Amino acid sequence: MNTVIDLQMDIAASPEEVFLALTDSEILKTWFAEHALVNPGENQYAFWGKFTPEAPDKQGGTHTLLSYDPCRQIKYDWHVKGTDTTVEIALSPHQTGTLVSLLHDNVPEWQPGEYTIWDFWRVSLENLRCWVERKTIGGLCDFSTAMRGEVQLSIEIDAAPEEVFSAISDPEQLDRYISRGAKVDLKVGGDYSFGWDGGGPMKVLDVEPSKKLSYSWRYEGEPDTVVTWELEGSESRTRLTLVHSGFAPDTDDAGYRIGWTAYLNAIKSMSERGPNWQRVKTRQADFAS
Repeated sequence: MNTVIDLQMDIAASPEEVFLALTDSEILKTWFAEHALVNPGENQYAFWGKFTPEAPDKQGGTHTLLSYDPCRQIKYDWHVKGTDTTVEIALSPHQTGTLVSLLHDNVPEWQPGEYTIWDFWRVSLENLRCWVERKTIGGLCDFSTAMRGEVQLSIEIDAAPEEVFSAISDPEQLDRYISRGAKVDLKVGGDYSFGWDGGGPMKVLDVEPSKKLSYSWRYEGEPDTVVTWELEGSESRTRLTLVHSGFAPDTDDAGYRIGWTAYLNAIKSMSERGPNWQRVKTRQADFAS
């Protein structure tokens, strides 16, 4: 069964600036793909390499531009997960910036054990926003290597450790980007929940304010694992490292690796942009719940 991914996001910049980031080949290589080549005259929109799902070569990553309306819209085809899909990105003035609307049509519905294309787009859209607004980016996913065993990811954030720690420990902050009715009893043995159906965090295992937070993780049909956050930094910059451990060495963890990258990027943007930041709005995704 195929479905539609429908996402929206605000960017504090003009449609002209956002459109440039979406269509300039060199800029695309800073936030979206290892390689890119956009040629409207030949109806070509190409992106390929290790940061693209399935890590295609140039031939596999060359797509036909179906529509090109400067500063308003682009649309192109994309053969991914064995299926012909289409991507449409529309821009419209919104308050003091631009509303970005993304429709990815005919995407194969997610199956257990796979990563979601929804997560890929959340990683990409947050990096688009970071680049256009602040000329920085968060993490990118390397699809060219096997994603197995323990997940370890790091990100640099232009914010104090205390502020970043709040993003992973304060229920109000958690609800801004990852949870639905988070509950946190910030002590060893205390409850820690995202309010997700099916599982997620369970109990606090270790906590050092502004330095470390560790909690148990349980999800239906999976072994019990542990999530650990470590923070290093000064008054104005923090290196945030996530380790999701307890997986067997041969466990395919692509879903977790790409999902956690999306949430790390959200933490970075939320911490740097402040109270005006809002998460990418999901109106439809490639999974059932």
